[in-house]
Amino acid sequence: MVQTKAHLPYNPQKIARENTRFYISSTKEDQEQMLAAIGKKKRDELFSHIPPSTLIKENMGLGHPLEYQELADHMLAVSLKNNIRKSFLGDALPAYKVPSIIPYLCELRGLTTAYTPYQPERSQGTLQTLWIYANTLSMLTGFEAINASLYDRSTALFEAIKTAQRLVKNTTVALIPEGIFPQDLEVLVTLAKETELQLITVPTDSKTGTISFEELKKIHEKYNATVAALVIPQINSLGLMEDVHTLTDWGKDHNVQTIGIIDPMLLATGGLTPPSQWGKQGVNMIVGEGQHFAIGPNFGGPGLGIFGIRFNNDNKNDIRSTAGRFVGKTLDRKGREALCMVLSTREQHIRREKATSNICSNQSFVATLAGAGILARGESGLKESVSLGRQRALKVAKELLELDGIQLLHSETPFWNEISFAINTDIQKLLQLGREKNMWIGHDISNRAQKSNVLKISFTDWQTDQDVDDLVAFFKDQFSKGSSKTIPLPSTNLLRSTPTQFPQFNEAELKEFYQKLADQNVSPDDNIYPLGSCTMKFNPHINDWAASLEGFTDIHPQAPLEDAQGCLHVLYETQEMFKKITGLAAVTTQPVAGAQGELVGLKLFQAYHRHNGNSEVKNVVLIPRSAHGTNPATASMAGFETKMVNGQAIGIVSIDALPNGEINFDQFKTLIEKYGKNIAGMMVTNPNTSGIFETKFKEMADLIHSVDGLVYMDGANMNAIAGIVNLDKLGVDAVHNNLHKTWTIPHGGGGPGDAIVAVSHKLVDFLPGHQVELKDDTYSVVRAKHTIGSFHRHWGNFAHKVRCYTYIKALGDEGVKTMSSIAVLSAVYLYQKLKGTFPSLPAGGSESPRMHEFIITLEKEMFDGIEKSGTPKVQSIAKIGKLFLDFGLHAPTVAFPEQFGLMIEPTESYSKAELDRFIDIITAIKKILIDHPEVLMTAPHFTPIDKVDEVEANKNLILSEKITRLPEVIPNRIDPGPLKTMAVGDICMKIIEAHKVQG
Repeated sequence: MVQTKAHLPYNPQKIARENTRFYISSTKEDQEQMLAAIGKKKRDELFSHIPPSTLIKENMGLGHPLEYQELADHMLAVSLKNNIRKSFLGDALPAYKVPSIIPYLCELRGLTTAYTPYQPERSQGTLQTLWIYANTLSMLTGFEAINASLYDRSTALFEAIKTAQRLVKNTTVALIPEGIFPQDLEVLVTLAKETELQLITVPTDSKTGTISFEELKKIHEKYNATVAALVIPQINSLGLMEDVHTLTDWGKDHNVQTIGIIDPMLLATGGLTPPSQWGKQGVNMIVGEGQHFAIGPNFGGPGLGIFGIRFNNDNKNDIRSTAGRFVGKTLDRKGREALCMVLSTREQHIRREKATSNICSNQSFVATLAGAGILARGESGLKESVSLGRQRALKVAKELLELDGIQLLHSETPFWNEISFAINTDIQKLLQLGREKNMWIGHDISNRAQKSNVLKISFTDWQTDQDVDDLVAFFKDQFSKGSSKTIPLPSTNLLRSTPTQFPQFNEAELKEFYQKLADQNVSPDDNIYPLGSCTMKFNPHINDWAASLEGFTDIHPQAPLEDAQGCLHVLYETQEMFKKITGLAAVTTQPVAGAQGELVGLKLFQAYHRHNGNSEVKNVVLIPRSAHGTNPATASMAGFETKMVNGQAIGIVSIDALPNGEINFDQFKTLIEKYGKNIAGMMVTNPNTSGIFETKFKEMADLIHSVDGLVYMDGANMNAIAGIVNLDKLGVDAVHNNLHKTWTIPHGGGGPGDAIVAVSHKLVDFLPGHQVELKDDTYSVVRAKHTIGSFHRHWGNFAHKVRCYTYIKALGDEGVKTMSSIAVLSAVYLYQKLKGTFPSLPAGGSESPRMHEFIITLEKEMFDGIEKSGTPKVQSIAKIGKLFLDFGLHAPTVAFPEQFGLMIEPTESYSKAELDRFIDIITAIKKILIDHPEVLMTAPHFTPIDKVDEVEANKNLILSEKITRLPEVIPNRIDPGPLKTMAVGDICMKIIEAHKVQG
């Protein structure tokens, strides 16, 4: 690698947590004092209850931790292994100029590091950014309801199809045009396997290159009333414009839900007709990719899956069948305008196996950036972007069609900003000649075009005029002059007829606005963020810096692999590192979230059983009742539908817990005896959601294997055992790791998350996506022998893999073990200090060893007192969570997995002094609840707004509004910063005083 000195744009010495070893704030003295307080001498004793045979005894092989400057130099060198050329690549991922405000927003830690806005009073900043995103997309598309994002276009399309199935009862068929992107089709096929969804491909008309309307009618006649959806790309994968009006009206006439695939950038003024105006009434749903509104190509991710559905006086119910989060407008207790998440009763954390999807983390921060990017461009900027792509496409088409040997693939069908040329020379040789001229001249689409030597060239504002001139000159050097040819033009009904009417803002006012929004949130940078099961640890700045290097941000996912060696280096090393961390045989880096990792795992299980000829009988998955909601939702999504067949349950079968919090092993053995050959596998979180290690896990795994089942371990709580427990010795066949938890990816207000899935030898041949191999210092990619397909249109959330790789290189063997042991030490220290003051849950497990998190509750007498003061017991824990906001903190996880519990996870990021202050705060909260329980009626008191009326928000949904100005930002009544330094007793007095005033 080229060794270059990296120059950081910040001073790490001035960032307290950045400047600590392994980003751990507690000192050696802190750690010794905490160990003494819990009666331990060494950190190893924290894991003495774990079966010794499963512990990692030696170094994992991650190497030594890199020092800070050494790490920066290394990451710069890796990025420089990529060759960035003049790019005319687009295809499945357009690339546009990144507005200059975007890097500024990426440094607003109040937005980048905050959690999902489940506490709206402390999350108005994030909610406002997502509200802006939804409104900007609404203005572009004409759709009234845009959700807060899905993973990417491919998965958004699958979720839309499943929505259509729910809306059109007793249907199983979706009609998929042959002309959608092959990447999207592969994801659909992967996700639909072994579910009650049949994908039927509608052929392309060989003359026009668009959907064959005659074939569509024939297919519908065959499947008729079983058809749920028709997918309609506005621009297909050949770059051709479909007859969206005819197709949309046909769908309406035949009671088929229509799903439009859009590129939202092309809907700006001067662009294409919005999907709300296709046909007489518009399509029912829209999906698309929005990454290019926000960031550069980043080797494909993180992406931004756009999903929208109609919500108006004629249609208020379809939205309830959709997936993902929506933000709605409402009022707080005092009548101030406020925002909150709505329609949550469809989601996995509430509906579990009956949820509309298993999605949890989405692409929230990319949505935030997209909304800001649209505002920064404004009406004129958006119009310029869409116009430049169109003008450049027309210019190049005119010039190239005058050359001998080049013609349009379909000469009578209009294109917009991407052109497919049929060329009478070897495309691969032509692409190589382009590379020699420092250009990626386009993408070889011969396979999908079903014709030799077809080149697709994409045009946006990413290129310069000089780039375009160089491209034309390149082709003129390769081809002789010929006769000119006609360029087909789109009919006016395919074009936008009215302006979008976005206001224009200057960058300074947008920066000030978003800074104010960031200040409405709290960050793990500043204080303990005690959300149990969420691992809200410090997110190192150097990880973000590494991910922002141009060598990573500016490379297209369809660039030649020879030019993407730096990206492949990151993916290969990530595979290898997680093989060592987990002890398992292979790793896929394609999943983009923990929930998607779970789905990968179960799809691998299905493939394994299918390969062995057992798919018909392997129809049961064992899942603990205390599992995260994603587990049962994932099982349902994979096709394990819970129902009775011949008097026996199939699908999800629940495992009970003992009073001490561990799985009931006797009941587990009974389930093995009862379901035996039908068991596909088990999904068990370890440590579990009570922070307790399942000491019988290996015995359970052995029993599952005895009936040819497979073992999925939910790795959401890996921060407790990374570097400590060998998962192969534990009997694990598949595990995901949440990179946005254990491995320091910032949460971004709800996403993007990220994940890897590691597997045992049994599942290596079924892995999705690509495996990266290294031979003779060169990286290449291969597909697994029996691959299950793909879960992302490209390589996954690549930029997050850069962050994760950077973090692990900073830790090495020593750091990974230290990370986990200090996380457990911090939690056990808090637990031991608090359990004398608070009862713990599970009720029979107070002496069970805790690991990274724990659950506390209140005595019955306290709940009685709270009820007498006016707060019903069922609301008490949620309202107690609001009191944490008054101390400048985020709340712990409330009412999960125990209805009357507070789940607390401190992570390894905080010093003993910070943990001690947290103890003082939670103890003070208890005293307030004893002396003044009435304060719960008015909590929180110091956030920008009072308690949000979420009931009203869900009853009278307001999901979008036209943007004419920037919304007012209500400041904190007391900022979290001053609250952090204020005496705990003084804060208590202020809370009581505020209640008297506000009550």
